[in-house]
Amino acid sequence: MSEPLKDKQEALLRKLWDMLTSEGKEAEYLQDAEVREAIRRMCRVAEIPEGDYPLYWKEIRGKMQERQSDKRHIWRRGLRYAAIVIFPLLCAGVAWYLWQPGEKTPASTLAEYVRPRHGILLTLSDGQTLDLREEKNGEVWLSGSVEIHKDSLQGITYEMHTQGQGVAYHTLEIPVAADYRLCLSDGTVVYLNSETKLKYPEVFGGERRKVYLEGEAYFEVAEDPEHPFSVMVNDMEVEVLGTHFNVNAYPGQKGVATTLAKGKVRVKDRGREVVLTPGQQAVAAPEGLEVREVDVQEFLSWKDGLFIFRRMPLDEIMIQVYRWYGIKSEFADETLRELTFSGVINKNLSAEDLFRVIGKVVDVRFTMEGDNRVKITTK
Repeated sequence: MSEPLKDKQEALLRKLWDMLTSEGKEAEYLQDAEVREAIRRMCRVAEIPEGDYPLYWKEIRGKMQERQSDKRHIWRRGLRYAAIVIFPLLCAGVAWYLWQPGEKTPASTLAEYVRPRHGILLTLSDGQTLDLREEKNGEVWLSGSVEIHKDSLQGITYEMHTQGQGVAYHTLEIPVAADYRLCLSDGTVVYLNSETKLKYPEVFGGERRKVYLEGEAYFEVAEDPEHPFSVMVNDMEVEVLGTHFNVNAYPGQKGVATTLAKGKVRVKDRGREVVLTPGQQAVAAPEGLEVREVDVQEFLSWKDGLFIFRRMPLDEIMIQVYRWYGIKSEFADETLRELTFSGVINKNLSAEDLFRVIGKVVDVRFTMEGDNRVKITTK
């Protein structure tokens, strides 16, 4: 062992031992981050769950002072027993702490966690790709027959400047931990959720307006009865004339959910079709096309900066957490996936605060691990 590491280990051991043997100074020592971390690791070595540190030490002293007749004699004898039991844990905790200098405490890691900032990519018809996060607000690009304006509040807006010929497509890709707003050339406004890709013409031509979606988007379609608007998701089509609706079509989930807020839409899927009215949702899955009444706000809240969970299993919640915070999850026990949580949470909360809110309602603990991953255990 190098001399600096040895000196550091001895200094930390001395702090821990002084804490154990100095009555009334626990709070002072527990202000030291190194001391708290070493105690946490000691508990893990002993397979004791993390908990109330002052209470641990209080209980240790209580056991040593039971039935005391001579306080000084019993205390000294208790210290000998404590040394036998606790000293190996002190060594193990200190060694573990010092020999893994790169690992941070769960609390500090969660507190310091910052959502990733990946590029929001716009690919033009000529193959040029722009990272909208790197481009300045007020920037204007010419592409074919349109001007594309970037604004801090409005996202990007397409404006025709000449009559186009043929159909040229653009693709907008939103990464994890981001969302974005887009105004198409016909005036239709689209809000794109994280992990979403939308392919669309720079200028709509022909009898129909078609866009192609992977992920989740909310559409406020500009009215044009002569040119129906369609959202294509693989074999499924959502056809509208002028309306507000949400389409959730993330890969890997059970079915594509279309939720109607205003107007009317026709959902077509493999020869089946239904017409929705406001407050209804259609879920297109291999086994059928199901229509149900829903609270629309629950499915549209993401674009307004909110999470609305109504008896939602933790498994599903953590999928949304990943998309917005970029944090993957690991369940220590598979049964924890089915625990449910209800609540409304602002998406501007830090990951630490989000987990604190959920943890107060559901009997689980969130511990930050490496690789942007959180482990979920019972308390």
